[in-house]
Amino acid sequence: MELESAPAPDPAIAATSVSMADTTEATHRALAVLVVEDSEDDTLLIVRELQRRGYILTYRRVDNRDEMSAALESHPWHLIIADYNLPHFNALDALKLLQDKQLDLPFIIVSGSIGEDTAVAAMKAGAHDYLMKDNLTRLVPAVERELREAQERQKRREAEQALRDSERRFRSLIENALDIITVLDEAGTITYVSPSIARVLGYAPETLIGNVEFDYVHPDDVEKMILAFQQTIQNPDQTISVEFRFRHQDGSWRLLEAIGKHFVEPDGKGNLVINSRDITDRKQAEETRKALQKEKELNDLKSRFVSMVSHEFRTPLSVVVLSAQLLERFRKVAPEAKQLLYLDRIQAAAKRMTQLLDDVLFLGKTELGKQEFKPEPMELVQFCRELVEEMQSTSNSDHTITFTCSEAEIVACMDELLLRHILTNLLSNAIKYSPHNKWIHFTLALQQERVIFQIQDEGIGIPEADLEQLFESFHRGSNVGKIPGTGLGLAIVYQSVQIHQGALTVQSQVDRGTTFTVNLPLNSSREGREERSGRC
Repeated sequence: MELESAPAPDPAIAATSVSMADTTEATHRALAVLVVEDSEDDTLLIVRELQRRGYILTYRRVDNRDEMSAALESHPWHLIIADYNLPHFNALDALKLLQDKQLDLPFIIVSGSIGEDTAVAAMKAGAHDYLMKDNLTRLVPAVERELREAQERQKRREAEQALRDSERRFRSLIENALDIITVLDEAGTITYVSPSIARVLGYAPETLIGNVEFDYVHPDDVEKMILAFQQTIQNPDQTISVEFRFRHQDGSWRLLEAIGKHFVEPDGKGNLVINSRDITDRKQAEETRKALQKEKELNDLKSRFVSMVSHEFRTPLSVVVLSAQLLERFRKVAPEAKQLLYLDRIQAAAKRMTQLLDDVLFLGKTELGKQEFKPEPMELVQFCRELVEEMQSTSNSDHTITFTCSEAEIVACMDELLLRHILTNLLSNAIKYSPHNKWIHFTLALQQERVIFQIQDEGIGIPEADLEQLFESFHRGSNVGKIPGTGLGLAIVYQSVQIHQGALTVQSQVDRGTTFTVNLPLNSSREGREERSGRC
């Protein structure tokens, strides 16, 4: 029988439909129904009952196995309504055919007469509902309920299939990933390891199952691994990261980078999932790169050192040589004042070279960790005042250095020589890089257990591009021009501050000036802040 649309209702049915429209919202939904029925009249009653409730129907009536089989294969159906008793085909036969084709469609039995035992047997066989032909008022509620439940079953099947697909993809990813996925129980025993371990570490996965993970970890890394393991167990919400060495199947050690997370199964069983990656080659490449970078930096340092020494030593040496020659040539005829002038020049040049050598030696000792640190009690306010007077009188400049401190006295425990290095170099730079007749402001403040030294000038400033290398040995700002200097002063300042466990910051604007801030602990010691040495 061909697929049919629902027939137009007769006037009586049409009137009923209009009356119901006043009280019930029509469904207005297309519905394809396969009717297993040998009576055309009974089929039309079912169709019209569904139509009255707003369904737009297409349907097909079949009354034997072959017709039903062909109908199921030729058209998608929403619903099957079957008479229980047909001459050569009944509802149970139709239900069996539907199940053989593995189709999940609502199956409702509508019969003229069916006993309760028969109905129960049909429901057990898989029918979704049954009702009597003389009580079709239950048909639409039963249809709507079964359509909803069929839709829910379809959603569950789709979700289950999506889950299976996801699990299949996830397993494929794990089995083909370069990373090693390991699952440990809470005792550290390996319960799963991905096949990638064969490529990375040479082990067949099954040979590790049941063994303890820590047995393969380098002895020096076991304690670290156990600590990370315990932290992961105790903090399920956190992902722990750790690096450790793992024994390769050939006996060598490979460096692994791993992240681990604790998962608790619904049954309460805890597992630790670890994602590990072999970073041995990467680390070796990084070490090689660092070594090459360090070598380059050393070569650059040597070049700057040679350039600086060549320039800074040549000038005073020329002064010494020339002054000595003049003394030799005119010692018998030159007046005493002239001879003294030549001697003064020689002494100044020698002092300059000695200072340069002292600076280089200071940095060398600092780099080797051999610079002495001798903190002793000292009064800072008077020390700073005397230092300013000394700098003002010996700088031979027209700059004015102002010193301010709100405290009458500050007793601290510091290395006086290192502190002198810090302040002298900062004040000297402020004088050197400031135009004539400018003020240099030097302040001292006490903040809790810290001492703050600040030196501010109105000089040429420091370009932003130079700030990153500002405290490197032999580095000088790109805007210093012909202003003399060695590039060692700020390196010495930085190292001296570090030895005091202090902090050094700088703020600068080109052509506006620079401010250096030195933050030192009030009391320092050789052993640190907890254990005081000497009289501090």
